Amino acid sequence: MDNLEKKFAIWLLTRKYARDLDAAMEYSKAIIAGECPESLVEFNKTNMDVIMELGKVTREAMAPYMQKKLDLAKKCIVFWEEHVKDTNAIFFRRKYEENFGTYE
Repeated sequence: MDNLEKKFAIWLLTRKYARDLDAAMEYSKAIIAGECPESLVEFNKTNMDVIMELGKVTREAMAPYMQKKLDLAKKCIVFWEEHVKDTNAIFFRRKYEENFGTYE
């Protein structure tokens, strides 16, 4: 998948796992590399969805959780690229283009 870091960053941003694009790019690169930045853990300590799934938000719990989210994001992105008229695909592509220009 081309530009996975950028696409995953947009996915993270739209799902409120990151506060802004810079943070989303940092988290995207780290998660793809199998890492879990402390800033990601700290930011998501107030994310109700994460709290409901993990309970206590720690780096040990967050690392595998975010790997699962990466797997989900890949599936979503592949689907959206195959079904470009899907409403979620349209919004995802639009958000990508707002931040990075032409969708690749």
